[in-house]
Amino acid sequence: MKTRAASAAATAAVAAILLLSACAKSPEELAGQARADFAANDYSAARTSLQAALTVLPNDRALQLLQIRTLLALGDGEGARSAVERLAGGQPPQGELAEFAAQAALLRKVPDVALQLLAGRDSVEADRLRAAAALQQQDPAAAARYLDRAVSAGGSAAAYADYTRLLLLNGDVAGAAAMHAKAQAQGPNLLATLLSGGELAMRQGDLARALAAYSKADQTYPGNLAAMTGKAAVLGDLGRFDEMEPVLKALAAAAPKDPTVAYLRARHAAARKNWDGVRQAILPVEAGLGQQDPARLIYAEALTNLGQAELAIAQAAPIARANPGNREALRILAEAQLRSGDPRAAMQTYAPVVRGSAVRPEELALYARFAKAAGTSDAEALANRAKGPSPQALGADLAEGDAAMKAGNWARAAVAYDRILAVTDGSNVLVLNNMAYAQSMLGNHGRARELADKALKLAPDNASVLDTAGWVRVQSGKDVEQGRQLLRKAAQKAPGNAAIRAHLEQAERRVG
Repeated sequence: MKTRAASAAATAAVAAILLLSACAKSPEELAGQARADFAANDYSAARTSLQAALTVLPNDRALQLLQIRTLLALGDGEGARSAVERLAGGQPPQGELAEFAAQAALLRKVPDVALQLLAGRDSVEADRLRAAAALQQQDPAAAARYLDRAVSAGGSAAAYADYTRLLLLNGDVAGAAAMHAKAQAQGPNLLATLLSGGELAMRQGDLARALAAYSKADQTYPGNLAAMTGKAAVLGDLGRFDEMEPVLKALAAAAPKDPTVAYLRARHAAARKNWDGVRQAILPVEAGLGQQDPARLIYAEALTNLGQAELAIAQAAPIARANPGNREALRILAEAQLRSGDPRAAMQTYAPVVRGSAVRPEELALYARFAKAAGTSDAEALANRAKGPSPQALGADLAEGDAAMKAGNWARAAVAYDRILAVTDGSNVLVLNNMAYAQSMLGNHGRARELADKALKLAPDNASVLDTAGWVRVQSGKDVEQGRQLLRKAAQKAPGNAAIRAHLEQAERRVG
């Protein structure tokens, strides 16, 4: 009873505040404020200003429609449904209202209702919404048919953006890139276009472009959870955890029980070795996590480090057993088994990782630790093998890095070269140069400069090294004139190199 009374009092207080606000401004001013907030994509502010405007203009259809659009933009399926029903006056929604009602149904995760509302509706938006409903029904083939029809009918930026996501879901990155170009042509600043562009860039390994897309979405659509979530995820992939922290604080305040937000918070805490922070992030959502949810792996590692190895095993074992090729899952499970006092189980779990000639030194060292704890006779030999990388492992990493560079997958390239630098003396000019370029393309300019300068010191007359050293300076905006000089020298050394010439031309055009 106290809770209901408190709720009623709060509702009355809000109504009183809105009434006072409405009295302080003319109806035209209230309506103008609502439209301005919506135009600025500040949907939280728009919701408040629309409530005030509708207090004095309850029958203004344009404001009622704006309220529905605002609630949909905020992801408030229940509120949007109520607003549609009020405007429809108790009749089944027709035309555009039917599409709004269907979108509200999709937000409430009732795709059957959405499809019923769209029955007989023939428009690009209706087919886009039918595709979204089909995806909620786990029917991607039907979603593709609806989106094909939407595109054939002329398409829209939102339809092209949704098709981009579907193609990414199906693994067709090239097709997704072509579809996203169409979304950009029709609506470059539309939220759906920015978000799908971020997803595409992440799949292509271009984290700098992904961060730019999500940052623009976050700036253009303040408070949007998908934009903030994408931005935080990319910052985590880039290892820029200081920048990630304020985004996570905003996310935690806006969606404290969202599983994706919990995962990102846990990931951030794990990077700082804050194992209790991981536990605090995951505990509120643990009951709702799927058995294969990657958050369970981070949670398992935290539990191991918090002295709760048996609980860690329960979290990690289902993922490791279902994904025998997941080296990280096997590592986390094996470490938990070791901490639980069962080193032989740890050896058995981790054995698939160390089979073959491409095993990495750190993996062999871990397995040797398990073997030593188990008292096996080959523990010392394993530890000695772990002191240096195998030629096969280095060759595999070099090949992976080279392929990633050619594909423009800078994130994948950086991971491959980082593994090489970790197990060598760091004097390979090709690796240093390529890693510097990849880090520059990822936006990690400080790290790029450090690597490029090291390569330049080792090979001061190499055209490719000069090009990279100059380009990272230009890209970072620091020592730009020195960067131009290095690029000019690179162009003199290799006058026929088109890539160097293009970098020099861009640098010469740059102001500053």
